[in-house]
Amino acid sequence: MNFIMKLISKIIASCALLVVMSNANAQNLSARLDSIFQPLSNAGQFSGNVLIAQNGKPIYEKCFGMADIEKHIANNVNMRFQLASVSKQFTAMGIVLLKESGKISYDDTITKFIPELPYYGITIRQLLNHTSGVPDYFPMFLQHWDKTKFADNNDVIKLLVQYHPPVFFPPGQKYLYSNTGYALLATVIEKVSGTSFKAFMADNVFKRFGLTHTLVCSRHANPINAPDFAIGYVYADSLKAFVIPEQHPMWKTGLWEDAIYGEDGVNSTVGDMLKWDHAVYNRAIISNDDWQQILTAGATAEGSCDYGFGWHLKNNTAFHTGGWPGFIIYNEQGLKNNYSIIIP
Repeated sequence: MNFIMKLISKIIASCALLVVMSNANAQNLSARLDSIFQPLSNAGQFSGNVLIAQNGKPIYEKCFGMADIEKHIANNVNMRFQLASVSKQFTAMGIVLLKESGKISYDDTITKFIPELPYYGITIRQLLNHTSGVPDYFPMFLQHWDKTKFADNNDVIKLLVQYHPPVFFPPGQKYLYSNTGYALLATVIEKVSGTSFKAFMADNVFKRFGLTHTLVCSRHANPINAPDFAIGYVYADSLKAFVIPEQHPMWKTGLWEDAIYGEDGVNSTVGDMLKWDHAVYNRAIISNDDWQQILTAGATAEGSCDYGFGWHLKNNTAFHTGGWPGFIIYNEQGLKNNYSIIIP
């Protein structure tokens, strides 16, 4: 993740011209970005798509490397990438839509929907803002889970109930990024809607925002054999080659959380991500009040947390990173100048 953030810092510096973009500047921007990405791609250090846009229109869009090395399929603009933690902004929108329909309140407690959970006083809003204090499920699964089996959201709840790891802090005291919180939000969506998270997101979020190439899926738990899904590769030092995670000594038993949704699970294209970012800037589809909630940093007893509903917020930008074996993702939306940086 440090590598991608260093790369992103270079891109942001190159995008400073976006505020007063002209044709000459656009050409300059393209050359500067080519000078960043092409050498990395040639050296085998970057494979993926890059889309930079302003006012919803691409000003730089290029594809690098291979989506499928074995089948010799190059990345193209229609390739779908696993978004990892960037999925959280879509999960948050699912919760917002349930609130808009009057089915939940942001200040409802999680035990209203999952009464067996041994954590009390934690609100939906606190889960969205990462201020809930709920324990991280990862160490619990490392200790108690058979890594040859795929875990899902129900397994997260079962283990939380069975082992009851303590909260990190009282609800609302401070900010601490939590994958557990967003997995619980996905379960809330299922409980309230009466349908699967995958189906709810398809019918109510992706369709509503016109995201025709976006879906929730488990690539390893339920493999998808389709040419428009980019395969994630990791480098194996012992083999001196890029391999799929299942062939890597570190990851071959480390994909057990692939079927846990909410904090992960969304797959999309750069084109759909641009539609999504443009909707964020234009405050489209949902009410201005709810966009304000999404794009306002949460409050804690110790002060602001710089995280809204599914977005990090800083200096008039909304952004998120994501990481999964073979994938590193970055999405940034300029809330003042309406630019997008999308790199899956």
